[in-house]
Amino acid sequence: MELKYIEAFLKIVEKGSFSAAANDLNITQPTISIRIQHLEDQLNTKLFKRVSGRKIMLTSEGEKIYPYFKEACHLIEEGCNALSNRTKKVTISCPNHMGVEVLPELLKVLYAEFPTIDFEVKIATTDESLKAIRNGEIEFAFAYLESEDQYIDEINMVKISNEINTLVCAPDHSFAKRGHIAASDLIQERLIVYNRDFSTTKLIEQYLLNQGVKNYKTVEINNVGWIKMMVRKGLGVAFLQKMIVNDELKSEKLVEVPLLEPLTPTPIYLIFKKNIAKDLRQTVIKAAENLM
Repeated sequence: MELKYIEAFLKIVEKGSFSAAANDLNITQPTISIRIQHLEDQLNTKLFKRVSGRKIMLTSEGEKIYPYFKEACHLIEEGCNALSNRTKKVTISCPNHMGVEVLPELLKVLYAEFPTIDFEVKIATTDESLKAIRNGEIEFAFAYLESEDQYIDEINMVKISNEINTLVCAPDHSFAKRGHIAASDLIQERLIVYNRDFSTTKLIEQYLLNQGVKNYKTVEINNVGWIKMMVRKGLGVAFLQKMIVNDELKSEKLVEVPLLEPLTPTPIYLIFKKNIAKDLRQTVIKAAENLM
């Protein structure tokens, strides 16, 4: 049984007609018909039936064999990808602060598992990453998504964690010596926030609004390192993801402030190209889950 026969069968199922499949494979319609005839002869069964004139459908036998042929071709493709990985360049994208906190540890794992692949990192917002994935410009990305429902049919994605958002202050700030505080206590504070278009910043603003906090002082800075430095210097307080401030909390350079009403966690996803090699995808998912 030749691979080109199976390829013709799968392409007809995908395109819905012999002519469209032949055109996609750059062969003539008689040629694709001959290939299907050879495949049916070898299997001793009919794979397609015509309904409503020119429309075709799989026979019950065709439906039975289809998932096996599809999986077989998928495995062949993965085998080719495994060989191409020896010289392949893989591009990753992620939000700015995650590039600092997560990617170094992830790259350690990837360098060890795939020593012949060149990994390139790009800093990008979630919207930019989604666009780049669709355009085939990157292999995978970290992203913040409120819900996967609107993307599920377009993007290959895996939810990695619900990242905790926490309020932090300097060790000598008055909040550091108190127990739980209410959101209303922030009215007299300067709140240092990240980019207002960032999903977590929007979540924080909605949280404060829900808590009845409408008027408060803010400073917007598009650099997480600067935000942490300003908080350490006592210039304000900030809501940051727990993974971003873990080192500062351990070294007591920053203090976590417990809230009477905690913030909603931020969902973090990994999004992948559809045809990314299975071993690379599994390694990335496992490493990311361990890190987060």
